[in-house]
Amino acid sequence: MGKTVVLCSTMDTKANEALFFKKEMEAKGLTVRIVDMGMSRPSPEGVDVTQAEVAGENLDRILSSKVRSEAIGMMTSGLKRVVRDLYDSGSLDAIVSLGGSGGTTMASAAMHALPIGVPKLIVTTMASGNTLPYVQGEDILLLNPVVDVQNLNFLTRFMLSQAASIISGMLDAGPLEKDGGKKAVAITCFGVTTPCVDRLSARLEALGYEVLIFHARGISGGKIMEKMIREGYFAGVLDITTTEVIDEVAGGIYPVGEERLRGAVEKGIPYIVVPGALEMINLGTEDSLTDAQKARTLYRHSPASVKMRADAEDMKAAARLFAERLNPSLPGMTEVIIPSRGFDNVDSAGKVFWDPEADKAFADELEAHIGSNVIVEKIDRHINDEDFAEAVLARFLDMMERR
Repeated sequence: MGKTVVLCSTMDTKANEALFFKKEMEAKGLTVRIVDMGMSRPSPEGVDVTQAEVAGENLDRILSSKVRSEAIGMMTSGLKRVVRDLYDSGSLDAIVSLGGSGGTTMASAAMHALPIGVPKLIVTTMASGNTLPYVQGEDILLLNPVVDVQNLNFLTRFMLSQAASIISGMLDAGPLEKDGGKKAVAITCFGVTTPCVDRLSARLEALGYEVLIFHARGISGGKIMEKMIREGYFAGVLDITTTEVIDEVAGGIYPVGEERLRGAVEKGIPYIVVPGALEMINLGTEDSLTDAQKARTLYRHSPASVKMRADAEDMKAAARLFAERLNPSLPGMTEVIIPSRGFDNVDSAGKVFWDPEADKAFADELEAHIGSNVIVEKIDRHINDEDFAEAVLARFLDMMERR
């Protein structure tokens, strides 16, 4: 029997299209199970998991709801449960869906409940717009069918046939595996912390580690890293760039939320945290700034990205969040290392964000709130100095050996 693909579709509106898609995948030797996420009529013949099974105890509320977003929310909750149960029971090797905004919202949310590496494909016109609400940094592939998937015509048949070939090819690549059994290490990076990250990456790779570098830009950066930490991909984490934390407390555009700084703590793996780019509040374009923001110290990184210098109060708030989330760490498994001469290329003597008093406020506040099981060390170097990277590496390797 071939690999099993779960096809999520609103069978009350797209049954013909879903059944055609199913036949195209079966022609590739795949086994297809249809999950009905429709919210009006009962499931038709040929459905493997019915609307009622997805909706569960909320079925009557979904069918009677006059607020579409409320019904979608309840149906999404059931779909996530069903999809995860299918995966856990070995009945899901890949997942696909087709639909508009409602179906894409539900299906993408269910895909987020699956591990990285499980093939995920959505055929949707939403692929031609803002995809962030659906992808959210995950390994979800979107295929734009050009026209709405509302009937079968020469274009939708071609697109669904392409989609069947795509998911078959993704499955042919095999499961996601770590490279040769090497220990994997996650590192967070920004352009302004790259020299430090490059040194650490090169040294770790020379020592036989597999290094995965995450661009610390919120949903597609720290958030996906935290998910992979929880899924057990990493032996340790070098969180060199924690700018997402200052965005969380000071209104920047790259906040991750409650899960940030928690994954490695929960897993009990070696975790070194550095306030890299922590003073850098990430904002949008110049014309998006408020008058209050324009009055602050700014750094124009690119036409699409203006950065604002965090003041002492912002830095104190970040320190308290650090302490709250790191304090549950196992003794000796988490260390915060603070470079006293600046947190990135823009925060150094003579540069626009150089404010040693604000940086010191972070260090002092952290030491006032951190627990005794978390080591805090200040090193009289800039984050991008070679000596600083060497010191971080030495601490990390010591933690790995002790573990």
